[in-house]
Amino acid sequence: MQDKIILGLLAYQDASLYDLKKTMEQSTVMFYNTSIGSIHPALQKLERQKYVTVREEANGKRIKKVYRRTQAGVEAFQSWISEPIAVFKTKDESMLRLFYFGHIEGDVSQHIQLYIDEADHWIAMLEAMLAAQDLSKVPKSHRKIAFFQLATMRYGLDTIKFGKQWYKQLLTDYQQQQFD
Repeated sequence: MQDKIILGLLAYQDASLYDLKKTMEQSTVMFYNTSIGSIHPALQKLERQKYVTVREEANGKRIKKVYRRTQAGVEAFQSWISEPIAVFKTKDESMLRLFYFGHIEGDVSQHIQLYIDEADHWIAMLEAMLAAQDLSKVPKSHRKIAFFQLATMRYGLDTIKFGKQWYKQLLTDYQQQQFD
């Protein structure tokens, strides 16, 4: 998946590994974790597949590698993005952990509350980000792209709000149970 994200980000501009990581942290982090350790191998794979090219640029005393999509990379990205979406085939570590909460010794309430607290943080952040957006100020050539990127932010916000309510109910239900 990392390779697809990279091909998508390179649609905007050429970028270094550091630039890609920084952009991912500001855009796709909600639905895909990233690290230099995972971006670098993905870039190497894309280069082997001839989906990206790399050039070196002097940056002070350092040399940085800058990546660019090739036509083959554009076509691979378009092919992937046009495939039917497997909507409910998501990987959610919080659900995986919840599946095993019964193995935690003692009271699990604090673990459930951590999710609720984290949800509050993300809700505030996404609401602020969405409030600052104005599609009318986006150049027409990028408005369609921005529309769908904002849609993912709204989806994320709605999903987190739902999750928070769900976990609050789970906490109530758990606290009403008699375990041991």
